[in-house]
Amino acid sequence: MSALLPSAIRSALEHLGQGVSRNDLAKRSAAITDGYQKRLNSSEKLLSADDALTYALARMPATYAATRRALLQLKAATPELMPTSLLDVGCGPGTASFACHDVFPQMREFQLLDRNGPFLDLARHLSTVALPSSSVAVMAQDIARVSSLPQGDLVIASYVLAELSSPVQAKLLDQLWSATKQALLLVEPGTPDGFQRLKEARLALIKQGAFVAAPCTHEAACAMADKNWCRFFERIQRSRDHRILKSAERPFEDEPFSYLAVVREQPTSRATARVIGKCVTNKFEVQLPICSSNGLSKLHIAKRDKEKYKQNNDLQWGDAVVNLNQGHD
Repeated sequence: MSALLPSAIRSALEHLGQGVSRNDLAKRSAAITDGYQKRLNSSEKLLSADDALTYALARMPATYAATRRALLQLKAATPELMPTSLLDVGCGPGTASFACHDVFPQMREFQLLDRNGPFLDLARHLSTVALPSSSVAVMAQDIARVSSLPQGDLVIASYVLAELSSPVQAKLLDQLWSATKQALLLVEPGTPDGFQRLKEARLALIKQGAFVAAPCTHEAACAMADKNWCRFFERIQRSRDHRILKSAERPFEDEPFSYLAVVREQPTSRATARVIGKCVTNKFEVQLPICSSNGLSKLHIAKRDKEKYKQNNDLQWGDAVVNLNQGHD
């Protein structure tokens, strides 16, 4: 189960939700979901403070968990990375900034950009409780029209590219990389379209000199072709409000996401491969689908090799493989 939203944020959202009809919020949540399915952007879907609160209660736990997971993989690949300033582009209610503060506690400067007024108001409010000792600037900015961006050691655009047209995506990607001092993280929905956007961004960034930190373990051509796409999952524990707003009975949900983390300097601890699918166990071995610089293959860990089995039998979808001494095909 993934990490919950920080307690300060959960408490703040609960306070904001006091006296607000859950039936009304559930209707708003359904309308927001319908807007996403119709490919409307956030400014067209979220028009009021109650809309922003609904989004935070219904979607923020999942987007926080996905972004936090991607940041942890970036940190594992580049332990030398010590960013102290963040540029959060298309920040929404501040989700990526709060995830970044959890993973990189030394972060002290946060710049949050978005064009949606209700989101910005909520981000300002949540930042006072989630980032109390930090320098926080929450700014109205239409990233589809911006000519340049302020710089940050770490730059994040989480669930942003999906709302932009292809030409605007390409322009923004150049601006994101120009604004990046150390590392850039892109997070998208774990759909074929989301992955395709990141695949195109990966190629463009490598051409500009970027090194891939995660999830890829190399800068060679992407091995995903045809109908394959690279995505990962975070299991989210649902709160009572979360279940009400989503008309859900299960106490959890699985958030599919895709991500790309690139850096200015060659990563020092990049994995040699990554698990990119479900692991299969039989009475003889564990089989893990992996991606490496050699392309797609399967890693076989024999149960009779007790040492290697003990070291690797708990690897899960999305985990890094440190070495490939085990047999693979």
